[in-house]
Order: sequence, then C-alpha cells, then structure tokens
Amino acid sequence: MSRLTTTLRTVGESASVVSMQAGYQRQAIWRGSDPSLDGDPRLQVDFSSGSTLPYPDGPQRQQVGERLGDTMRVWSQEYRIRRQWFWPKLLFTVTAGERTVLRVRERFGRNGSARVFDTHSDAALDPVVALALLLSEGRPHKMGLGRDGSATS
Repeated sequence: MSRLTTTLRTVGESASVVSMQAGYQRQAIWRGSDPSLDGDPRLQVDFSSGSTLPYPDGPQRQQVGERLGDTMRVWSQEYRIRRQWFWPKLLFTVTAGERTVLRVRERFGRNGSARVFDTHSDAALDPVVALALLLSEGRPHKMGLGRDGSATS
C-alpha cells in the first residue's frame, strides 16, 4: 500500500498544513502537523471528475469550490492561476484581484524521485487554501512514487 502526503509549512506560523491521500484521486487537507489529533479534515480536494472540486469533509459534504480553466474559486473567493512554465518543472503564480498571493516553483529531489514545491504566499492567505491551490495545479495524485514504494512529499 502506498500513501501520498503533502506538507506545507508557512513562514511565521508554528502549525503546518498536511494533505494525505483519502481514496482514489482525493486529497484531504488538515490544519496542523498531525491529522489524527485534528479530527476531520478542513478541506478535501477531489480530482476524480476531471476537474478540481474542493469539499469540506463533514456530514453535508457540500462543494465549496471548483476550478474552471485558470480560475479557482474556494469559499466564494476567486483566485487566478497563471502558469509560467510547463515542462520540465512547474512554475506558477496565483492572484486574488490584482494582488499576487502565492508563488510556486517546482524542483526535484536529490534522487530525482520527489517533486518539491517551493512556495511563497501572502501572509493573509489561509494556509489551507494555499495548499488546495497547490494541489489543484500540481496534481499530486499523478506524482511518481519513491523507489522504496512509499510516496515522497
């Protein structure tokens, strides 16, 4: 069994935001470094329909966002994703209105099996939203697994 995890640590914050595979082509996002302590995930990103659909993970499980082309809507806030580079590394920025709120640059790990995303985000951007935006563009469910059979973050 393989497990895919993605962690985003925000500068100036003691807590991290963690994403773990939650079924086929789904990523659940928790605020805090240990999902087992936080209870239910704050947000779940579902890639299975071919488009990115964020949901809060709860009894109602209502859709709280979607991606349409370059525009991502999460909790009624619209973000615009601008890809600057496609191959071999991913490079993109995210804007809210005229303000750039997130910059992401992909690089590969030392052994070439890991995708690493360097992020710089606006202090006002919710880290859960920042990770949702990163997941929607980076598509971690398509990431290659490490050589030992476990996924790399």
